[in-house]
Amino acid sequence: GIASMYHYFSNKEDILLSLAVMSFESLRRDMLDAQPASGALSPIGASAIAFFNFSETRAELFSLMFNPRLLARHEALRDAENRTFQTHESVVQSDPRIPQDHHQSVAYALWALARGMAAIMSSQPDGKLPPELADRLMAGAGYLIAHPN
Repeated sequence: GIASMYHYFSNKEDILLSLAVMSFESLRRDMLDAQPASGALSPIGASAIAFFNFSETRAELFSLMFNPRLLARHEALRDAENRTFQTHESVVQSDPRIPQDHHQSVAYALWALARGMAAIMSSQPDGKLPPELADRLMAGAGYLIAHPN
């Protein structure tokens, strides 16, 4: 029953925190699983597709994961985001277009860009952008990813 949940969790915030931490792990796995076996898609492009697919198909969980209040209050959630970011950073490092001395700064910049774009998406009433705005955002991000220099 519903009351049995509180045998495992002390309050509603603990339940939400657990969901958010598990969701970061799911996103991390999605990013790894999306890595292309061939050169048809860049590592960064494949990871970006996984990130945006997650933010669109699981918009509520995505909003919960990046909830500023939860992130500020819970080190476990910040650690979960950091593990996911480290996966993203390893993807950036594997992309031969990015010079080694720029790996970390490119990883942080792309992470911030993706978080911002996904936040815009998840703030829409249906979790989706109007098609013309979505096309512009994706085209701009695609250009930046495809032309790192």
